[in-house]
Amino acid sequence: MTDDAARGVSKNAVRFYAAYLLPALAVAGVLLLLEKTPFDERVSGWFFDARSHEFPLRYNGFLEIVMHHWTKYLVALVGVAAAAGFAITFIVPQLKPARPLFLFMTLALALAPLTVAIFKLFSVRHCPWNLDIYGGFAPHVSLFDAYPNNVEPGRCFPAGHASTGFCLFAFHFLGRTLGHTLLARAGFALGLFAGLGLGLVRIVQGAHFLSHVLWSGVVCWVVIVMLYAKIVGADTRLQPTLIRL
Repeated sequence: MTDDAARGVSKNAVRFYAAYLLPALAVAGVLLLLEKTPFDERVSGWFFDARSHEFPLRYNGFLEIVMHHWTKYLVALVGVAAAAGFAITFIVPQLKPARPLFLFMTLALALAPLTVAIFKLFSVRHCPWNLDIYGGFAPHVSLFDAYPNNVEPGRCFPAGHASTGFCLFAFHFLGRTLGHTLLARAGFALGLFAGLGLGLVRIVQGAHFLSHVLWSGVVCWVVIVMLYAKIVGADTRLQPTLIRL
């Protein structure tokens, strides 16, 4: 690679990271500022019944079974399909150029939610339905507050179920790699609305605050961006030979 070509790749990489990571950092900054406001409590308060001291939809069958569990299975099937595509590239030589893309899709759909789950393991924050402001037992603390030693950690931050939807941001990068603008835009919209929609389900049930959901989106986005840059490349487009298949 010539020096000019190397500089070109470097500039493209800088533009890639700036375009894809700076907005995520901006969202994270806004969320940090909101930590000292009643933003979360007001949103969750819309779905809390003060007379019965509970979230009425907490045990709703449709939300719990279809929207909480079945959606996980559906996204898991998509991940299995991507993994199968990756395996097939070792059998069908013509598909070899697409191997990094299949690998990226497989890992993005698995590692983005897994990263959120790992963060939850080390989180002390409780779900809203456990908080004293909603009739529970645990104090409501912000990210900046010390957590009481006499209360068990809640393991409820960020929002795990929302990551099931946000991991679908991977389809934006699928469209980007294929040079298909409409698919890239649709993939971004799919990840955004699926993540927010599934997150809303859990907010309504009292399982998470809105900030939990938005932090999940930030984490998933950053993980997917870094996986894409590492596996596929910041300025990679799929080879025309594969597009013709």
